[in-house]
Amino acid sequence: MRINNPFLSVSFKILLSAAAIMGMLIQCGVFDGELRLSVFNYFTLLSNVLCAVYFGAAVIYETRKKDTLLPVLKGAVVLSITVTGLVYHFMLSGSFQMQGTMALSNILLHYVVPAMAVLDWLVFDRKGRYTWKSPLLWVLLPLVYFVYAVVRVSLGATLGYDGNRYPYPFLNADALGWGQVVVNVLVMGLSFIALGYVFFAADHFLARKALARGK
Repeated sequence: MRINNPFLSVSFKILLSAAAIMGMLIQCGVFDGELRLSVFNYFTLLSNVLCAVYFGAAVIYETRKKDTLLPVLKGAVVLSITVTGLVYHFMLSGSFQMQGTMALSNILLHYVVPAMAVLDWLVFDRKGRYTWKSPLLWVLLPLVYFVYAVVRVSLGATLGYDGNRYPYPFLNADALGWGQVVVNVLVMGLSFIALGYVFFAADHFLARKALARGK
């Protein structure tokens, strides 16, 4: 059920942006006196940047307009951060261990921010604004990241850790070969589109429910 309360909506978005910013600052090493900008080679950090920027701007917009800032763009941001959480949880979570503040950052970036972004859309947004084309637009963000990673590596950059040129195992053409990487990207791309249509279906279902209640 939608909560039509601008104060709660704005407050929640401030907390969401703060969680994303805190997680990124820890990853960058700011509190350790370092500046590790290489972490922004990862989709995790980029999708959290999107969340920090979008929801920060949404705070200003909603304070003035009492409405959702660019709903279709928000759908792309929410899908991207949801992908971040799901890919980490099901594909990457057992591949490395973090301690201390880095473990906190890991939880913020991969679990807290994705969950809050989905909850914000679910609870505070007026539904029924997505079209059947929306999920096809939303998937462009992860695909642009894939192109970015491939181009950077082809130009000689090393985006991963421990000598891996690629930032994620499923993109590692050195280990898997390009055939398998293309298959991985296609499967993941189709999965992202399917997830987008889950959001689309939920959006229209909730819109019909709200209309039936006369709200």
